[in-house]
Amino acid sequence: MHTIEFSNGNDSVHVVIESATRERLTLKINENQIVTFVTAYLSFAETFAEAFHALRGTATLRDIDENEVMDVIFSHRGVRIVFRDPLPEKVLQTDQSYMTEPMRQIGIWNRL
Repeated sequence: MHTIEFSNGNDSVHVVIESATRERLTLKINENQIVTFVTAYLSFAETFAEAFHALRGTATLRDIDENEVMDVIFSHRGVRIVFRDPLPEKVLQTDQSYMTEPMRQIGIWNRL
């Protein structure tokens, strides 16, 4: 299992890749499972890396039904991480420094 931790220093959410095939990933986000396509995860990871370096932009993770499950929004005011239905809705507000470790954990190694 591979874990990505999003934190603001007070609260954290763990995204765990529980299983994978060539086409799909099963993710556990806290206690909830979602299934996404590998291509959707890679798109999220690439957009996350671009927004991380530009300090602006939004990386959106979508499930297999194309529902927006999670947004990571970078701006000059900091970083907002928004978890959406079917997950319990939650928002973490943090700053760029808390995104360095998730950037490493996401797995786009040549981007950091």
